[in-house]
Amino acid sequence: MISRSAASNRWILSRALGLLIVCFVISLGGFGCGTGSLLSTRDEVRIGRQASANIDRQYRVETISADAERVKKVGERLLLHCDPRPGVPYSFKVLDMPEINAASLPGGPIYVYKGIIDLIGDDDDALACVIGHEIGHINGRHLAKQYTKQVQAGLVLTVLLQGRGTTVSELANAGLELLSFKYGRDDEYDADRRGVSYAYKAGYDPNGMVRAFQKLQSMEKKNGGDPEWLRNHPL
Repeated sequence: MISRSAASNRWILSRALGLLIVCFVISLGGFGCGTGSLLSTRDEVRIGRQASANIDRQYRVETISADAERVKKVGERLLLHCDPRPGVPYSFKVLDMPEINAASLPGGPIYVYKGIIDLIGDDDDALACVIGHEIGHINGRHLAKQYTKQVQAGLVLTVLLQGRGTTVSELANAGLELLSFKYGRDDEYDADRRGVSYAYKAGYDPNGMVRAFQKLQSMEKKNGGDPEWLRNHPL
């Protein structure tokens, strides 16, 4: 019979060994063919396609309206100047919702809300910077990297608390939840940098980003709260 103290020590040692193994795996950062991500481009495309299909079924999405044509035209012009990722089928749609927001899904789908189109008005330069920002999230693989961090944290929880991370299928079925995903400040800075660069290279005025933020800040002061697109974003 094993004493309680010996059993306790063995449990602690096994957990410590497991944690060391997890920490070693995390330190490698060698998921996804050395990209630092557990998700391959194929995974991202699958997630984005499924989530986009769910959104298109549940909400009014414009694809042939004047706003939709404008967003698509600007988006496709940006793609010619942004080193798009091979194997990623980018798409640009308008989501008929009043929120001041724009969002991207992993693997290519980009949605621009009616609310931010109405706020920006006919300023194509500002629109290009907003869309470029969302392309920047996709090209920077920001959601895939955030997912990897969560799964890595889940590995630690598995050892210590028998927890689990979010599965790829759960991500794919998230739909609108992915549109409201909040990135960290570093990812937002990176998406801004990429978006302004894409807009400039495509012949748009990069100061459109400044004008977009000025309108967002004016709305913030008027309504007493952050517009959706400005939340968790560098001021």
